[in-house]
Amino acid sequence: MNKIKLSKIPKTDLDYVEIYAENLKTNPELFKQQKMLIESQMKSSRSFFQNLFKGKDFKTEARKYLKERGG
Repeated sequence: MNKIKLSKIPKTDLDYVEIYAENLKTNPELFKQQKMLIESQMKSSRSFFQNLFKGKDFKTEARKYLKERGG
């Protein structure tokens, strides 16, 4: 497993984001892993909502569903 190298001590949420982005730019393997994870999550989410709202415009219905639940 790849470890993230800290270029500075993070103090805010934005610091963590910047450090992570720097590591993604310099570590192609970490970038590939994250890309696969994100694509998998998107596919799962799409499949879930397509099944939940069969026969309807699932994107529109999913947005309504999430908005009603504060998402």
